[in-house]
Amino acid sequence: MKFRRSWIPNLVTSGNLFCGFLAVIAAVDGPRAAFRGAVLICMAACFDTLDGRTARALGVSGEFGKELDSLADVVSFGVAPALLVYQVALREAGWLGVLAAGIFVCCGAGRLARYNLIVSSDKRFFVGMPIPMAGMTAASLALYQGNVEPYLATALIALTGLLMISLLRYPSLEQLAFEAPLPFRIIFTFVFLLALARPGQLLFILPLSYISYGLLANLFWMLRARPKAA
Repeated sequence: MKFRRSWIPNLVTSGNLFCGFLAVIAAVDGPRAAFRGAVLICMAACFDTLDGRTARALGVSGEFGKELDSLADVVSFGVAPALLVYQVALREAGWLGVLAAGIFVCCGAGRLARYNLIVSSDKRFFVGMPIPMAGMTAASLALYQGNVEPYLATALIALTGLLMISLLRYPSLEQLAFEAPLPFRIIFTFVFLLALARPGQLLFILPLSYISYGLLANLFWMLRARPKAA
């Protein structure tokens, strides 16, 4: 078999999928493996960031890689974090916890399907919350070492799922890092360092900050567009 450059980014994507599979195993092991599962989901996010960049650098972007990436994402950032957070925080909510976790997975799959169909000229923003950040939200909640109120966690997971299929625009990480107003960049840098310092207590602040930023930004854009429409 002749070696092809397209194998390299596809192997990176497979690393994402494999980490997601291992995170599912960690979730099955129960709350005692929550830290391992959350770390694996974070590792999957690193692979997910690298595969697209690798494909563009090698000039081998294609439909196969795009579809493989979506299949990997639905496992690593949909099924794995939903199962993990269910085991840790949602089980006590009964059927509501099952429903919220199911909504999260289904909305994640729908988000990925829509993303594959939409051709956007503005690469700075996504339509709907990106599934990797949604997966990080669930993983950070599962990792939280404090007392998690099951019904509050259930509502947050269901809301995160619905945000993925919403029409709200969410900024890419590159946009946040380089183009967001300076005060927001300083705040996100501070929150990022704080979350890394104590992940068991503070990691959840990072995705919640991203969710809040997206909601406030969309509210600002809507209010700014209203006088123009009038």
